[in-house]
Amino acid sequence: MALDTSYRLLQEHLDLLTGFPKTESGIEIAILKKIFTAEEAAMAIKLGPKPESIDTFCKRTDIEFAKAEEMLEEMAKKGQIFRMRIPDGVHYSASPFAPGIYEYQLNTIDLELAEMMEVFFNETSEEIVTSNDTQVFRILPVDENISNKMEIMPYDRIKELIRAQRSIAVADCICRKEKRIVGEECKHMDEVCLVFSHMAKYYVENGMARFITVDEAIEVLDKSEKDGLVHSPQNAQRPMAICNCCGCCCGILRGITELNIDASKVIRSDFYAVCDAELCSGCEECLERCHVNAITMVDEIADIKREQCIGCGLCVTTCPTESLKLVRKPSEELFEPPTSMGEVFIRMASEKAQLRESK
Repeated sequence: MALDTSYRLLQEHLDLLTGFPKTESGIEIAILKKIFTAEEAAMAIKLGPKPESIDTFCKRTDIEFAKAEEMLEEMAKKGQIFRMRIPDGVHYSASPFAPGIYEYQLNTIDLELAEMMEVFFNETSEEIVTSNDTQVFRILPVDENISNKMEIMPYDRIKELIRAQRSIAVADCICRKEKRIVGEECKHMDEVCLVFSHMAKYYVENGMARFITVDEAIEVLDKSEKDGLVHSPQNAQRPMAICNCCGCCCGILRGITELNIDASKVIRSDFYAVCDAELCSGCEECLERCHVNAITMVDEIADIKREQCIGCGLCVTTCPTESLKLVRKPSEELFEPPTSMGEVFIRMASEKAQLRESK
């Protein structure tokens, strides 16, 4: 493989994971050149989404063991690929661009990369978030907003997801850091990204996060809710991460508001908010809490666009008259998340392959 073609091949490789499309401007190649050398790009192409040992990798690729060992470990340290340590040794895998490689640049992102990412967002967001039936993230409401009368699976209760974790780490939000670098301040707190299991260990080893306890993680959730942030776990029953997002920085939520993308095509949610007009005082407190502009005032009463509501419940939490509540969608609109993030990536890759074949 000629090294000058490795970046395009890597872009196509990443696009089959969670999406990293080709653009007219070529900004995606500029981003890859910023993060990878040509040799590193050529190596990354050889990795699949399933973690494998160096021995297995070398037998499959005919790459000399010492070279593979050195390069893969260095690439994992740079956030170009994923690394996990298990009892039988170190395993490596390809990482999607986002969530993944982009987030792993937390300690190294500079003005050049931040500006590139803004251009990439404007050119590709609609294609990325609408090209798959399977989405990377879903929305979970504040647990206290879910009625005990509802039959809710454990993976739909965010604090149960936290309590099920053995290793938890917390990191700063890359989206907020990027926006601040380009000169757009955000009022929300930074240290709100929760990562679990092997992902937590990877983040800590790479100096991007610190380990915390279950109680500390729940405190992060509580503080995020008070700060008006949206709980966004990965779209799996066993997520590897939970983001706490704002509409001004999060690429997915910005897609809804800035690019007018249909919320239902962007992110999964089993809930939506409704308003009891007789109780609503017209205080407009809920307007500021909504990150996707799903609420307007009609005759001084909160009017919620059901198709735009992402079911986060932030408006419910601070409603002084308790006129707002969350309702679970009817059974035919519910979606059972894939078991693991590995299954998410496999589904997305299959959907993208079918889409390519149909063109």
